Amino acid sequence: MSFIHERRTRNSRLLSRNTIINLLRFFWVVLVIWCEFGVFFYSLSDCKWPDKELKEAGSTEKPTRVLLISDPQLSNPRRSGISWLGYDASSTRYLRKGWSVVTRLHPHAVVWLGDVLASGRYITNEDEYENYVDEFKRMFSTDESVPNYFVPGNRDVGLGESSAFSKNARKYFTEYFGPVNQEIDLAGHRLIFIDAPGLVDEDYRRHGMGKQYETWTPAVGGPIEFIASVTIKVSSSPIILFSHIPLSRSASTLCGPLREKGSIRASAGHGYQNMLGKETTRFVLHMLRPAVVFSGDNRDYCDMTHRLPATDANVLAKTSVREVTVKSFSPSRHIRRPGFQLLSLIPPDSAVSHHGSTFADAACLLPDTFRIFNSIYLPALVLTAIVLLYLDISPDRHRHRFSSLSPISATRSSSPPPGPESAIWANWSPRRSSGPTSPAVTLPPSVTARVPSAKEIFTFRALSSAPGSPHDSPLLSPIPLFHAGHDDEMNPAHYPSQHHSDHVWPSGEDVHEAPSFLPSPSARRSERKWSSWSWSFVFRGRRRRITIAPPTWEEMKKFYASDNSDSMSRGKRRGMLWRLGGDSASVALPAFVTWALIGWLFF
Repeated sequence: MSFIHERRTRNSRLLSRNTIINLLRFFWVVLVIWCEFGVFFYSLSDCKWPDKELKEAGSTEKPTRVLLISDPQLSNPRRSGISWLGYDASSTRYLRKGWSVVTRLHPHAVVWLGDVLASGRYITNEDEYENYVDEFKRMFSTDESVPNYFVPGNRDVGLGESSAFSKNARKYFTEYFGPVNQEIDLAGHRLIFIDAPGLVDEDYRRHGMGKQYETWTPAVGGPIEFIASVTIKVSSSPIILFSHIPLSRSASTLCGPLREKGSIRASAGHGYQNMLGKETTRFVLHMLRPAVVFSGDNRDYCDMTHRLPATDANVLAKTSVREVTVKSFSPSRHIRRPGFQLLSLIPPDSAVSHHGSTFADAACLLPDTFRIFNSIYLPALVLTAIVLLYLDISPDRHRHRFSSLSPISATRSSSPPPGPESAIWANWSPRRSSGPTSPAVTLPPSVTARVPSAKEIFTFRALSSAPGSPHDSPLLSPIPLFHAGHDDEMNPAHYPSQHHSDHVWPSGEDVHEAPSFLPSPSARRSERKWSSWSWSFVFRGRRRRITIAPPTWEEMKKFYASDNSDSMSRGKRRGMLWRLGGDSASVALPAFVTWALIGWLFF
């Protein structure tokens, strides 16, 4: 018996209050580390360079890997007034964490598809612009051997006329990020970067003067002049076009399964235009005839195909071109999951088949912060609140559940308890009642001397309505093991009429009513089956059950009742609330410190 008592005591310690609170602390620390940093690694577990698609071309050379980043939109700390808990700070931390994971892909080159700086077009002071660029380079640092190429966006150099825009924005961008229009050769391909905001501005002037592109005199150093100069060069290398603003398309054009919502529709406003004009798009595709086009600005992903203008020079020329609008790298209210694009290139002369593709691309997604909060943080918070409420609002019932595992007679008498009584009372605990709780006190010697065995007890109960049953036994009449009102359990109402009359103990004490007991597990489950969760399992040869249920309405009313006659006084309730608040703070503190440390490392 002592061995069983020690084992039950050890099990109760494993589920003690301090153990559960420490487990909650550990759980929340691990959860914060995972949700704030681990999910970035998990989201990129399936993100791989599309090199396998190029093996069909038969190339023996290693592909050149180009990382495409669109719309990072780094906020300016001097102008936005970033606070550590503000939205801009949260966006900045997201960018840092995302970039720290993306750089592990080890690209050979990085192409930035515009809107590098969120407020670059407003800066009029060169020193401020230089500090802004230094902040960008510190955040998006790369190896010195990895070249970075930048396409200007409307937030970088401005679009349209506005007194708020800096007249030196385009000059500053060229000085610190490179030419707004440029061409580079990479892995046998011609990479063309055009100034899309400048192209829109020049298109407005051309259209205002009523001229076509064939009769228009391009602005010196402008994008139209640059496109014409690229066309003059005779080269068989495939052209890959990069533009911040997407090309024109109809509103009904589908963008593929990776787009989250809707399609790209033509619209324009102060400082922006979300796609190039129809004539401008036709001019660009006719002059360059690119193999593929990559754009940004729209925030969401879009994969569609353009029809190329017909040409008489080469009847075997391509008749269509694919355009990919890359997802925004920074979080936005327009999308749930930011992302980026991977591009692999092989030299055309290394391909065995002339018809095989010399490039391949793949889209990658970053974590969804809203889903992390809604699907991970919120359920974990609710579960933690339920556990703490169970520990703190009902501490007496929690302690009694474990204390009932030991024999009750050990607290009443040093002598070992009778076998049948301990077997019954170790499993069911009586509630307080107005009548005497006779089973909790020591039975008179005349009664204990003739305590029947467990077999006799259950035989008496099963045959209690038969003639000759020991109705006058004090062990039977006051012990309704299960709650009345449930047909599937034994009910004192089924007993003979003698059970409802007054009984007299051998000591002379009157028993006016039977004590009240806890309902059976099945009764409690039926009362709360709509809101409770129960799990049964077998452990060490015994079936055990764990049930989690919120407090009932009657229990809540009893807890908040202000009547001093209630078993729970106002001071006791106040103490429970203080204990609940203290436990909540003790559980949240390690998780908050972990979250703050991660935020500090990536701010």
